[in-house]
Amino acid sequence: MADSAAVPATENASSARAATDALAALSEAWATLTLDGRKARYGVAYVRSICAQAGVPFHENSPDEDVLAVDCDIKVAGATVSAQVKCTSTRAIRGRSISWPVKTEWVNKWQDAWLPVYFVLVVVPAESADWIEHDPVKGTFHRTAAYWRRIRPDEQIGTRISIPKGQRLEVATLDLWYSDLLETFNAIGGKP
Repeated sequence: MADSAAVPATENASSARAATDALAALSEAWATLTLDGRKARYGVAYVRSICAQAGVPFHENSPDEDVLAVDCDIKVAGATVSAQVKCTSTRAIRGRSISWPVKTEWVNKWQDAWLPVYFVLVVVPAESADWIEHDPVKGTFHRTAAYWRRIRPDEQIGTRISIPKGQRLEVATLDLWYSDLLETFNAIGGKP
């Protein structure tokens, strides 16, 4: 058997891509989720992976319990932040901001919240096979990005919100969210 280190990197990459494409085609035969359903699951899973990397608990609300227009709660140093997560392949990772439609009922619920609510948008390639790259030598890589913004209770929001691309969701984001929570608690005279 040949040593995989002796195989040129481009050949490994081509073989890995061919294997990924073959598995993606095969999965279409047995997949039970629609593409939109896969995006919804992947978006939440992506946020969960950031929380796992940070070592913080993540709780996903079931669809029937999504009465506050939030998909998940993240426990950061004993305090909880809530987030609404959406996933799309119709936007690009490059650029300065993303405009996203929101429902009036979501906005009303976010504005009634005592604590900050964050909107997270996960951007994925159009083909689900391209969301994650499985390289046999280098490892597994997400080909996606997530962006966030805080929804402020006093903010006037119409039918769309703008999410700045400079606010990329990463482990350090959770520190920002925690600081924001502390400021909120201090402003209302409470404690986390």
